[in-house]
Amino acid sequence: MMDTAPGFRNTHLIRVLWTDADPAGITFYGNYFKWMDEASYYLFKAAGIRWEEWGKKWGALGIPILSAHGDFSSPSMFGDELAVESFVSEWGNSSFTVTHRFNIGDRKSAEGYEKRVFCLGEPGDPESFKSARIPDDVRKALGG
Repeated sequence: MMDTAPGFRNTHLIRVLWTDADPAGITFYGNYFKWMDEASYYLFKAAGIRWEEWGKKWGALGIPILSAHGDFSSPSMFGDELAVESFVSEWGNSSFTVTHRFNIGDRKSAEGYEKRVFCLGEPGDPESFKSARIPDDVRKALGG
């Protein structure tokens, strides 16, 4: 994964629950993608940007995912506490990449990323959806 800038970072803690694991107690891989989405929310929130205010503040729908990727190094198990470090690793004009590193203590469990796009449009009208330049205050808050 890219780690090109010392920008803003956030660490979010997740407890692996019984419902997150298979009968062997190993975390279902799909949960990592859910947790990456949550960690992105908490990254922005920690930087002072509330997703709930995209529409009111910028007339935006939000920052939907264009692609997501995960690499799994070591299993997490029911009862483990995952520390998810998240940061923006790459900036484009209207898109950016958020990298997430999952650790259990000093042991790396997984690493992944989401490529997202700043999107304008009317809710419920996909024909109106379009990418737009990421606002400068968003970039500044996240070290871009």
